[in-house]
Amino acid sequence: MEDYKEIRDIYQIGDLCDALSNPIRVEILSILRDHNKITIGELLREMEKRGMKMSHAGIRMHIPKLVFSGIVEMIKIDGKDGIVLKKDIRIYAKEVEVE
Repeated sequence: MEDYKEIRDIYQIGDLCDALSNPIRVEILSILRDHNKITIGELLREMEKRGMKMSHAGIRMHIPKLVFSGIVEMIKIDGKDGIVLKKDIRIYAKEVEVE
């Protein structure tokens, strides 16, 4: 946890929450944690292995939210569209005592 920074900017928190508010986008991030960078075609195959069959157009509607939030970046991999993980997001919560 020492390499992670607490985000305090409410707009950045809002963008991150929006990006993480969909299970498909959360699964994309899970795949990127395993692969770091991946082409869209490879991503679709990985999603299908995990029981989330999607079309090319379907997956592409989720990627801009992740890009806008700064979590991933669009790149070219061997001339194909792909994405790379820029930020590994972890959410921590701590219960507080009520007096």
